[in-house]
Amino acid sequence: MNDAERDPRTVITEALGMLSLVATRRLYEEQPALWDLGEHGRARTLEDFGHHFRAIAALDEPAFRRHVDYCVSLFDQRGFPRRWLDDAWRTMAGVLRDELPAPAAESALATLDAVTGAGAGGGGG
Repeated sequence: MNDAERDPRTVITEALGMLSLVATRRLYEEQPALWDLGEHGRARTLEDFGHHFRAIAALDEPAFRRHVDYCVSLFDQRGFPRRWLDDAWRTMAGVLRDELPAPAAESALATLDAVTGAGAGGGGG
């Protein structure tokens, strides 16, 4: 059995750390101004991507929608730009597309797209 034949939830869960790190690196390469937030900011970004990928790993659209709604509420309360979340979803889509076997990527991208609109299309991060 190979990863393409395994349960996509298991494949994604197993890859959480790698996916989070790749997403963080991509976002910081794309937006070097994020370094203005220092190492603490980068550590928080890595942690946040971990939460996002963990939430999507269940491939449960209502649960992922609750996670996204929580993030939006938290960002609004703290006065963070909503663009940061949009950038996270877009970056996640590219990482899922590039780093996972097709069956797992397609399942996760469908969930991501259904909730955020970021899973569609072919553009990577």
